[in-house]
Amino acid sequence: MEPHHSESQVSSTYRAGTNERKDLRRQQLIDATIAVISRKGYTGTRLADVAAKAKVSYGVVSFYFKSKDALLLATLQSLADEYARVWREAVRQAGPSPADKLKAIVAADFAPDIANEKKIAVWYAFWAEARTRPSYRKLCAQLYNDYYWQVREFVQALIDQGGYDHLDAHSVTLALNAMVDGMWLDMQIQPREFNRDEAIRAIGLFLNQFFPREFPSEDIARIPAQRPRRLQAPLPSGGED
Repeated sequence: MEPHHSESQVSSTYRAGTNERKDLRRQQLIDATIAVISRKGYTGTRLADVAAKAKVSYGVVSFYFKSKDALLLATLQSLADEYARVWREAVRQAGPSPADKLKAIVAADFAPDIANEKKIAVWYAFWAEARTRPSYRKLCAQLYNDYYWQVREFVQALIDQGGYDHLDAHSVTLALNAMVDGMWLDMQIQPREFNRDEAIRAIGLFLNQFFPREFPSEDIARIPAQRPRRLQAPLPSGGED
């Protein structure tokens, strides 16, 4: 005898499937928005462009997002959620020492799904708008605050455990965050020349100056190094569609 499913069970399953399809469609539109912003810039992005990129009708975009502002804010939120999720998961899977966890965060900062030409272009577009848009500024500030305090926690633990009492955790954390931001800017300006291993190696050398036992030079030497190169005029940034 076949199992009997109540009407409420069937209805619940249907709603779950419908919600899943809606979530997938919503994410598809956000991904299309990221692609369009990376190619056309923030002000050049139109809902019609997003619809064309997602291969849906204009009405579908309007159904899921009542305005361009709503779609753009959802896109920024999606980027922020992804970034936080990746570095938190990296910390969770890292070894028990604060050095292990700090290395994991740095590696997460340059993970291909996070630090790529397309997404960094979009981050910079939103950062430029954050000055005049409180919703963007609030979201970015919260993300930065969470990241800062997590990194500072590990830096302070390294100072305490290693007896580096001459160091100030706040200053080291600010400098480290500035290095990561600078590497992201390098990727934005010279995307064809950027090398993830080189970026991680440079940050490792920086940390070695403060925490030589926890970030030994012999470990850093194993990270591939690039020869210094003469910067060329950047190629037109079309991004990858």
